Amino acid sequence: MTPQQIVSIARWPKSSPLMLSDHLITLAKEADRAGYPNTASRLVGLACTVFDEVAKLPH
Repeated sequence: MTPQQIVSIARWPKSSPLMLSDHLITLAKEADRAGYPNTASRLVGLACTVFDEVAKLPH
């Protein structure tokens, strides 16, 4: 990863777990429509793990 990429990533606004999982589910829907059911399944699984990780964080 180049220094420019790192700076670019650091400037991304933080998003909520709900927003992240929504984007992942949207990508899963598109992958399924495009004929990639395995990818869609993995994206849905990843969307679910977002909330698993949030539950592990100290509140």
